[in-house]
Amino acid sequence: MLDDLIKQAQQIPDYPLASWTPEFKGDMDLVVEANGTWIHQGQPIVKTKIMQLFSRLLQRQNSGDYWLMTPVEAFSITVEDLPFTIVSADQTTVDTVAQWQFTSNCGDQICLLSPNQLQVTLDELGQPQPQLLVRDGLWARISRSVFFQLAMACDTVQTKTGPRAILVSAGVKYDFGAI
Repeated sequence: MLDDLIKQAQQIPDYPLASWTPEFKGDMDLVVEANGTWIHQGQPIVKTKIMQLFSRLLQRQNSGDYWLMTPVEAFSITVEDLPFTIVSADQTTVDTVAQWQFTSNCGDQICLLSPNQLQVTLDELGQPQPQLLVRDGLWARISRSVFFQLAMACDTVQTKTGPRAILVSAGVKYDFGAI
């Protein structure tokens, strides 16, 4: 059955998680660490395909809790920060319009197209915490190296409060903060 689910995960971009109403609910000893490492029963998941399968079964509840869903079972898991990490970014051109495409640590391909898809907040030390919407309320932390790559691609725009770093993708402007 696991092999079948893995094959389906490779072929189906998203499972219909919202339509599943599993009868059994429990806890699973699965932690997604802040650095993006998935840990099951104290051991890192080293098989990429298993991590990809789990990532496609992941759902975030309105309460902020994360669950692995199947049609018959649901298991709560622990996510220390965000469930995914953006590990690469490429600027591409589609119909003469430049846009950014990102890849997550679980293999998701995300095009930056809509205004609310990218957020840059500040942590308690005032450091930027960029994140990207992957799908269905699931966000990815943008890795430091990718963030620096994006920062280098930003335009400087003068505002009333001073210069701001602005990234443009598919004609949409994203504010990366004060310079």
